[in-house]
Formats: sequence, C-alpha cells, structure tokens
Amino acid sequence: MDSILQILVLTAFLAGGALCVKFRWAPPAKVTDIFIKIALWALLFVMGFRTGNDPEVASRIGRIGILGAAAAAASLAGTIAAILAGYALLGLIRKDVPRAARRSRADPAASGDSPAAGAGSQLRTSLLLLSVVAGGGFAGVILPPLEGVDLGAITGWVLNALLFFVGMQFAQSGISFKAVFLRPDTLMIPVATAVGSILGGLALAPVFRLPAGHAMSLTAGFGWYTLSGVLIANLGNPVLGSAAFLANLFRESLAFVTIPLLARTSRPYLAIGAGGATAMDVTLPLIEQCVGPESVPASFASGALLSLSVPVLVPFLFGLGV
Repeated sequence: MDSILQILVLTAFLAGGALCVKFRWAPPAKVTDIFIKIALWALLFVMGFRTGNDPEVASRIGRIGILGAAAAAASLAGTIAAILAGYALLGLIRKDVPRAARRSRADPAASGDSPAAGAGSQLRTSLLLLSVVAGGGFAGVILPPLEGVDLGAITGWVLNALLFFVGMQFAQSGISFKAVFLRPDTLMIPVATAVGSILGGLALAPVFRLPAGHAMSLTAGFGWYTLSGVLIANLGNPVLGSAAFLANLFRESLAFVTIPLLARTSRPYLAIGAGGATAMDVTLPLIEQCVGPESVPASFASGALLSLSVPVLVPFLFGLGV
C-alpha cells in the first residue's frame, strides 16, 4: 500500500508541473532547467547530510560496509549485463535508440564536442554530483545530530519540488507518452534490472558464505534502502537487514555517479536501469538531464514497477534460504 501511495504522490507532482505548461503558468524552458539543477544539488546535499548525521548509519558502515558495497556493485554490474543481454535478445539496432537522447544529450556531434571532451564532461558531472553528496555527508558528520528536525520530510519536499519541475520540462519538450511506451525496451528495462540485480546478489553467496536466498534478497531492493533493510530485519536477521540497507544506499550513490556515463553509450536507457527503483523519484531528474525529456515516462514506469515488486520479492527470496 505504501508503494502505491508513493507512486500516486509522485505522479501528482509530475502531472502538476505538466499542467502548468498547459495553462501557460510555467517559466521559459531555460529557467526550468536551472530550477531542476538547483533542486537536484539541494536534494543530493540533504541526502548526504542525512546519512552523515545519523549515528546508526555510521555504525552500520563500520561493521558490514564491505558486504553492502559488494552487493551494490554486484547488483549494478548485473543490471548492466542483463539490460545489454535484453537488447541483444530483442534484436534492437542502433536506430531504435531514442534519437533525441542520443543527439541532445549523448551525442558529442550534436554540440560539436569531441568524444573525449564529451566523456570528460560527463565524468566531471559525476564527480560534481559525488562531491555535493560528500559535502553534505561531511557537514552531517561534523555537526551534532539535529534534534527535532525531520530530515526525511525535508528530503521528501525537495524531491517533490524537483519532480514538479521535471514534469514541467517534459511537457515543454513536446514529447509524446505514446511514442515512448511503444518502444519494446520500455518494459524490458525493469525486467532486466530485476533479473540482473538478483543474479548479482546470487554471485555473492559463495564469496560471503551466505544462503542463496539471503544473498539475492540483499539486492532485491533495487536501491530502495528505506524498505528492503526493514523487511529483512523484520524477518529475523537484523545484521543482514543492515547490510541490505547499506547495499541499496550504496547502489543509489553509485547510480548518481554512473548515470551520466551510461547516458553517453549507444544504449542510454542503461541509465534508467542503473537508477533501479529510484528511477521514478530520486534519480529521475538526473536521468532526465542526462538522457533527455523523452526518458521520463520510461524511467518513471521502470522505477514504479520495481518499487511495487520489492515488498514481494525481498520476503520471497529471503524465505528461500539455501
């Protein structure tokens, strides 16, 4: 039920931004883009601060950080491999990749940049985003815990504002929802993300001597760290629950670094898979910025489908045990 409510709220903010364009209440597209960048940096800083300012998170990182980091890397690597396999299976050719995305965001020729310069630009974008998160985390560590301040609520409202502007920018782009959902990879992306993430977790089982089901449940949160860790802890394994929390937290952080780079490939929708469940909310604005406005419907749909599957897949896989 929480998943459905969350999707409805996020949809409302996206739709609200789009309606502003319809009724001509929106600022020019260039101003909207500036608002998105400012709100995105604010969101990343608050998220970093929230992590650094939480003593419980810091203690978890000290004990089981290696398992969490390995699970995050394995799930992301599995996602990328599965999506590439999915494209091969569909038999898609280069012209089926969103042309607007390749031209406006991922094609150096579109702006006159050389491939090396374009890659360097995206790397700088990744480092900038990482530095904003790190800056927020450092501020959170050096400052005492903020009593009486609901950082989760602040993060939520910044995110809602961000998605409002994303909906506005999508409407300003004039791209059709129908055209996006006619693409065969729109459904393939979330399916491949789920399969690749879970298989990535399975690969960790012999390395960390975990039951196969437990290892797969670690990565079946698809980046939704606020739910997956709680689910596993409530199933009777608080240590593994903490590892799941970190695994999905780290995956979200990795997504912010890799999305700008994946958006430059011949398969820019890899960036949607990297976002996992967060492709419908936290990483959606970055995906839209790097891939293009036409990626918004596919990204939101992918994140929503994955989010709805988390409450089912995590307990199911954990229950498989060995």
